[in-house]
Parts: sequence; structure tokens; C-alpha cells
Amino acid sequence: MKLSKKKLFKALDLFFDTTVYSTQGLNAQGIGNETYGKDSRIYIDTKGKRGELERFLRGLGFTVNQHYSKGSDYTEVAVSYFKGYHWNE
Repeated sequence: MKLSKKKLFKALDLFFDTTVYSTQGLNAQGIGNETYGKDSRIYIDTKGKRGELERFLRGLGFTVNQHYSKGSDYTEVAVSYFKGYHWNE
């Protein structure tokens, strides 16, 4: 089962020791999103801590695409459906 974007933002706050993600949500700097049908994804700028963040999120039960954009500072996390970018296409 995919976890919600709200839970993801709380986890990001914990990891980065901030409140930016839970207060700004999708508007937080370094956050992107796409929805493909009923498949919603959040893209996160890991600020150079990609491996560490991916392990942290997997430990909390999030589905992380470790193959997404290898070598970049961004990672892709599957979340429960929401009306994200491209939701109506």
C-alpha cells in the first residue's frame, strides 16, 4: 500500500530537521509531482543525501524508485493518489 504525500512531507521534515515540507507541501522548494492515471509520484531534491534519504524512506515503508535518474540528486517516491500534475490527462 502506498503512503500519503502528507506522511511523506512529515518524514522529509524529520530527515532534514525542518518544518518546510509539512507546511509548504507541494510548493516547497525542491519538490515536484506527477500523476499518471491513478499512479502519483513525488520528486524530491535530496540535497546530496540521496542514498541516505532513500534508505530512511524505505525504512518507513515508502516505495522509492532507486533507478530514477541515476546519478542525480533527485529521487522518486510513489504516494497514494492525489490530483497532481497531469492528473486529468
